[in-house]
Amino acid sequence: MNIKEHTFLVSCAVLLGLVGLKTPAQPVFSLILVLYFPGVFITSVMKKELDVVEVLFLPFLFGISFWIVFSYFVSEANILHWAVIVVISLFSSICADRQHIKVTYTWHELPFLLVCCLFVVSYSYPWSQFYGWVPPGDDMKYHVTHIENIATSNSLPEDYGRLYPEVDILTYPLGYHTITALASMFSTTSLPSIVSSTLFVLFLSCFSFYSLGKTLFNKKTGVYSVFSLSFLSLFFHRLLYTSTYPNVLAICLQVFALSLLFKTVQNNFDKKMIVLTGLAFAASGETHSYIFLLNILFLSFLFGFFIFLRDFSRVKILLCTGVGFLLLMIPYILRLRFEPPSTIEIWTYTVWYTEDSIRSLSDLIRNISILSPLLLFFGILGGITLKRNQVTELVLWILAILLIPFLSFLQIQYPGWYSISPNRIFLYLFAPLCILSGKFFSDLEQTLSRKKFLSFIVITVLFSSGMHHVNLFNSFLPDPVSEVQMNPDDHFIMQWLIDHTDEDTIILNTGPTVDCSSWIPIICKRRVVFPSFSGHRGDKCIEKVGAHKKRVDLWIVAYVPDSHLALQILKRYSIEYIYIPAWKKRWFLDLYPEKLVESPLYQLVVKKGNAYLFKVNYDEEPETTYFTVMSSKGITMEGDQLFTLSVSPVLSADVQGIFFLEVQYTDSTYGQIDIRENSNYLGTILKYKTGEEKSMIYPLSELKAFDLLFYPEFDFHLEELNILFGLEDAIKISEHIGLKGKWAELQSKELKKVTVPSEDTGLRIYLFNVCKGELIIRYEDTGYGNVDINVSDALGKWHAMAVIYRENSGEIKEVRIPIDREYSVFVLGVYVHGDHFTIAELQYTKV
Repeated sequence: MNIKEHTFLVSCAVLLGLVGLKTPAQPVFSLILVLYFPGVFITSVMKKELDVVEVLFLPFLFGISFWIVFSYFVSEANILHWAVIVVISLFSSICADRQHIKVTYTWHELPFLLVCCLFVVSYSYPWSQFYGWVPPGDDMKYHVTHIENIATSNSLPEDYGRLYPEVDILTYPLGYHTITALASMFSTTSLPSIVSSTLFVLFLSCFSFYSLGKTLFNKKTGVYSVFSLSFLSLFFHRLLYTSTYPNVLAICLQVFALSLLFKTVQNNFDKKMIVLTGLAFAASGETHSYIFLLNILFLSFLFGFFIFLRDFSRVKILLCTGVGFLLLMIPYILRLRFEPPSTIEIWTYTVWYTEDSIRSLSDLIRNISILSPLLLFFGILGGITLKRNQVTELVLWILAILLIPFLSFLQIQYPGWYSISPNRIFLYLFAPLCILSGKFFSDLEQTLSRKKFLSFIVITVLFSSGMHHVNLFNSFLPDPVSEVQMNPDDHFIMQWLIDHTDEDTIILNTGPTVDCSSWIPIICKRRVVFPSFSGHRGDKCIEKVGAHKKRVDLWIVAYVPDSHLALQILKRYSIEYIYIPAWKKRWFLDLYPEKLVESPLYQLVVKKGNAYLFKVNYDEEPETTYFTVMSSKGITMEGDQLFTLSVSPVLSADVQGIFFLEVQYTDSTYGQIDIRENSNYLGTILKYKTGEEKSMIYPLSELKAFDLLFYPEFDFHLEELNILFGLEDAIKISEHIGLKGKWAELQSKELKKVTVPSEDTGLRIYLFNVCKGELIIRYEDTGYGNVDINVSDALGKWHAMAVIYRENSGEIKEVRIPIDREYSVFVLGVYVHGDHFTIAELQYTKV
């Protein structure tokens, strides 16, 4: 049946009207307007007769491919505007009407395909954790900003935007971002529009697998390939559950490109098909770099195989397709930067590459469990039933996928190895397994009776539904990466940031991943210290963002927030606010709100549930004053050797406070040093060979003898190690003397005077790191009343060390308090009778 004249033009006009209405379906209407009409025109160039399934889905895949490649070519012209979209869609609809497309109403597969698509939608989002369409996991934190930049600048961005100008290159493929941004140009870019657009893409993913299965075998294999994708593939579920949406679209386009390629290779030399196949391959490569790599590997393997067979007609087809694919990718390739990684990047990548490699049987089993053992089982059974002439394409596809994991097993390094995750490449095996599994079900239907086959399918569906929806047999281990991080408490804090802070505000958050605080740049448009791309493998993000160095410095806010060192580090990074989110599931910079509340350096400006926002008060002084009670310099430790430092402080009675460990070192090597106090973990020194001088303070738990244990990974040299004593509400007179209590400090040009209030039992003089000597107190003999200088015994009883008898003479007098032995901390009590007492000078001298 021929499609009536002007059908596409009228449909395009109607959609334009619907897009103008502010309805919940606006993102979907926009997506149809952007994609369908250019796609249906391109489809009509390939074939004039379509069935119902093809006319519904095929134009969208061609439309996506067209817009991705077109956007890369015209990016510099800044013409990715809604008006251009409208013009292209209208022009395409007019051209499509002139092609006289014919539709055959064969749609028996359509209901089954839609059921499979709806089942995918049912697990595509963690609906039980739904919150304002916020995508689950961390992946979209990276992508949303680029989507917004495309929509606002009408071109593909070349950097990370206003918030992070230091990252001045962007090489990540922007295919998914382009499609989502184009669809949102008729309204505003929002998380709901992004998620709803992605749900629409799921239907196209199902069709691409149907198309490939049908091309390689028959329609039934295509249908059961979609069934395998929807019901059996746990990795596809994982991609959706972690909002790895660019990956989903790239796989969809790659499978579609393969179906076009196999159709092209099966026919004679068809220029139109070759161009369209190259277009689809280019679009998939410009959507995800791993797919780009797999496309090159597969086309190279297939090209080599046909040369081996001397099948030069297919060699010619494949050569033209490959050249077209690469030519269409030139704008993307020109954006790449091939700079050698820095030392810190190599060090980090090596650790990651080793962790992501499949090096043992347990690694293989773990990755198969993510892939889906059931899919692997049915896929192997389908592979066994393949005929000899059906093996080539699928085997070469599988070999292309397995090459990188195999090289990682042998720990062989190749160009760009550091930017690749071998186990993620391995998981792409799910795509050919879905096709093989579909072949198995198709053959099984022909072998079994209708009743037995339907029973088998029902059992498989129930089993698969249990795996996907109730975690049957622990198909999905509990993983916070798949959770929706946003919640009412954190959203309340973020709204406060939007309403009450400037756009150039810098916020200290608690981590880049598995942490709600890294949503701030997307939700609030404010800069955080640890953005989600802190560990991104490309664009030199690791070096330029410098999260590793900042984390080492900012641990001081976790350990000893009430200190001048903490204030100094915060000022270095221009931090104005500290945000502690309610939702965080991974330790990165673990801040404790109770410590910040107790310090005058931080003002709690808003709290909601377990979410806190503090403002840093740079004008305040720390409440805790630190005194050195022990110091060692030039300590060298051997790598892989336990180094023990025994500390035996000598304390008098009535000592109230806490010890701290201060380390000072030069960051001259790589490695880490774990530190313990007796059996208690204190912290880890991470070294990145920055050449900078570093300091860190750790709170200790004991006010008695203890051992400090150091476990250096490599040889480690400490410039200085100090045991500090922290005294709250204190006045620091000198390195040896501190006053605790409600003393009144009076500054004058000649001397530093301290007024001692009368009738106060809480006044103490602390002496630090003293040996046999004297404490000299010079005072003004004014007023009347004795002043008792006491010392406490172990039972808490006070004994007089000296008594000052005042005569109101106005003279400066002195009293000497003997110290008969060495003390780390020695405490004297002061009690004033009568009038206030003024101390002109306090001095400690050795004898």
